[in-house]
Order: sequence, then C-alpha cells, then structure tokens
Amino acid sequence: MKSHTHLWLLAISFLFSPAASPQTPDTLQSLFRDGAAAMKAGNAAGAETAFRKATQVDPSFAPAHLDLGLAQLKEGKLLEAIESIRKSLQLDPTSPAAHLFLGIAEYQSSHADDALADLRLALQEDPKNVEALTWLGIVELNSPHPELAVEPLDRAAELAPADENVLDYRVQAHMAAARQSYTALFKLDPTSWRLHRLNAAIDAQALDHPHAVEEYQQAIKLAPKEPELYEGLGWEYRQLGHADLAAKAFAEQLRLTPGNPIAMYNLGSAQVDSGQGSAAVPLLQQVVKIYNHPTGADYYLGRALTAEGKDDQAVQAFVRATQLQGEMQRQAWYALSQAYRRLGNTAEARAAVLKYEQLRHAADEASAKEGEDWRKLNGAVNEPAK
Repeated sequence: MKSHTHLWLLAISFLFSPAASPQTPDTLQSLFRDGAAAMKAGNAAGAETAFRKATQVDPSFAPAHLDLGLAQLKEGKLLEAIESIRKSLQLDPTSPAAHLFLGIAEYQSSHADDALADLRLALQEDPKNVEALTWLGIVELNSPHPELAVEPLDRAAELAPADENVLDYRVQAHMAAARQSYTALFKLDPTSWRLHRLNAAIDAQALDHPHAVEEYQQAIKLAPKEPELYEGLGWEYRQLGHADLAAKAFAEQLRLTPGNPIAMYNLGSAQVDSGQGSAAVPLLQQVVKIYNHPTGADYYLGRALTAEGKDDQAVQAFVRATQLQGEMQRQAWYALSQAYRRLGNTAEARAAVLKYEQLRHAADEASAKEGEDWRKLNGAVNEPAK
C-alpha cells in the first residue's frame, strides 16, 4: 500500500482551521490560537500540545478532539489520530471534514474497509468534496477492485480539471481498469480476435501504425465477418498514407453493413484520397442526404465534384464544410477559394482565402503554445531529482 503522505499533508494544510468561536471561553480561544499558529508554522508537535490542553479544559468540546487528531495525523501518529477523530465524531457527528480525515488515517493504518466507509460518509455530507473523492479513488485503486476507482476520480476531475494529483490518480485508475479487463479477456479466450483488436488500438495510440495493421490483419483472419475490424484496418492504412488499401478495407466494411452511412463515408472519403472521385460522388451524396447537417462528407463531396470539373456544385459542398471545426474547416475554406477562382468569382475567392489564412494563423499559434506546454511538461518530468 502506498502512503500518499504528500496528499494528506496537503489536505490538512488546506482544510485545517481553528474551530474556536467567539462564544468559546478565553482559555480555549487562546489554546486554539496557539494550536492554529503552530500548525501554520509546520510545528505539528506544538499544535498537538495546544489542542490536547484544549481537550483537557473541555473534554466535551468536539472541535478540540478533531484538531488534536489533525495534528496527530500530520505527525504520523495514525492510531492516536483515529482515536481523537472518532472521539470528535462521538461528541458531534456533524464535525466538519471529520469523516474525510478519519478515512485518511484509517487507510494509512491499513484499515481500508473502515476508510472506504468513512470516505463515503464524507461524500454523503458533501458530494462535491474533491479531497474526499480523490481519497476514495486512491483507496479503491489499491483494493482488489481498482476499477472502482475510476468513478470517484472521474467526478473529482470534473470538479477540479487542473488538479495534478487528481489527474495523476485518474490516469492510474483507468490504466488499472484497462489492465484488469485485458487480463480477464485473455483468461476467457487467449486466442480471441478481440485481443488482436485491443493490441491494434494500443499500437495505434502509440503511433505504431504498421504493427496496428498487422494486429487488425490477424484479427480479421480469426473473425472475417466483423465489419469494425475492416474499419480499424482502413483508418490505419490512411495513417500510413495508403488510401487505396484503405478504400479496399472500407469497401469490405460496407459490404458487411450495407446502407451504413459511416461505412459509406469511410469508403467515399478514401476513394477521393486515392483518386477515385467519380466512384465516391454517389456514396458521399447519400451520406450528405442522410446526415442533413454539415459533416466531413460535405468536404469530400466538394473535392470529388472538383475532380469532375463541377466547381459550381463543389462550391455548395465546400460552403457547408466551412461550418465544421479544425483542419477540415480550414481546408474547406482553401478549397472554396480555389473553386471560386476557377469560376472567375475573384472577390469571393479573395475573401475565402483570407478566412483560410486567418484560421491557419490561429491554429499555428495554438499549436506553438501546445508545443511549448509539452516541452515544459517533458522538462519537468525529466528534471533530475534534487
């Protein structure tokens, strides 16, 4: 079991606050001020002394026991911290954050079941408590069922999308769940075509497209009637620049799923890329009609019509494609400018190419920033430990 000391120290630092109120007797207020100052200065032992005296002044005052437990937790006195926090809850079941810190102490002392129970109680009190969600994920991640860590860490990431700890443990949780599923699938059938498809997906994510192609080919040998395998193979061929082979794979996908607009789009777009525009036009026209809103099919239809010399019709398709986002939108504006130029519409051509240049400039700036952020990240990751 990992200690995750940095996380609970951080949690204590952020969540600790003196609990004495204006109605608290002067002696208790003074002790709480002393304890809070000691905690702020990083003197957990001094804080423990102050809060212990507070429990002696008023043994029934729950906040004194809670803050004593926090000081003990920061010192690493786990069993004493558990006792103090439980006493706080016994005196006041509504003690703020008590279940959270009790769960942390229980987990650190190898009482995972107790920790899960208290962390879930903390979330009942505050369903949007990022610390409680993160700790619940951590405990589940180190349990026999790590897949259960995914849900609380996903919720924590929604609430704190820039929290590095949350993102770190969320990645670990998804990886653990994936490994568990892969292992279970392997046990069910070590020769399954699904394993080859998973291997292909892993290779594709690692940008190892040649091996991804090989895995899809192996999967197809085992399951030649699975259309999704041909689709995956087709996209890997496209990544490698083999549009003709991609078209053959997508043709098989469409043969197995006739009328499937996704398969029609895949085949039609690959045919355009491989110089088979005439064959692509009827397929892409069907897809445009089925979807009835701007999609990539409009862009490829425009290219196919351009290849046939039908610039007037291509303009309509490219205009629809300019409503897309990303690289395809930029290419649609450029293709539109060229179609207008060939039709002799100079003003429209100039306006379209200007829009293309604006979008490209914005994309270049965003890409440069992303590259700089990536370099900073790699630099931080690869920086030698001090």
